[in-house]
Amino acid sequence: MRLIILAAGFLMLFCAPSLAQRVYCPIPEDGVWINPDAEAKEISRIEIESRCENEQVFVRVRAFTSCVPRDCKWGWTKAQMRSDGAIQVLLVGFLSSKQITLRAFGDLLDTHVINVVNDQSAPRTEKTYNLQRK
Repeated sequence: MRLIILAAGFLMLFCAPSLAQRVYCPIPEDGVWINPDAEAKEISRIEIESRCENEQVFVRVRAFTSCVPRDCKWGWTKAQMRSDGAIQVLLVGFLSSKQITLRAFGDLLDTHVINVVNDQSAPRTEKTYNLQRK
């Protein structure tokens, strides 16, 4: 009887890591998210695409900022899944860059943006937005 319990314990021990690392797609952040109250130069829209391959999650993000006459887009950029479950992406532009951290909470996307002026002529700024699923 002890041998059966010991064998079952070893079996669970060896199976547990593979269950903990299992990934599911699409991730909760996948989709189109909008900020209807975006002011000039603020994040107005985020698009997230995810796919799973060989138990790995691959994510890409496209961000839009409020501009006139139409929103400016940053283009598709590869993002990283952090160990805490958040998505992090660095968008590099000619004059400035944005480091964005994304987390979904139901139909809201918590979007933390750090703006960095590339020539360091202005201090970096941080702002958090709550975008809505479109």
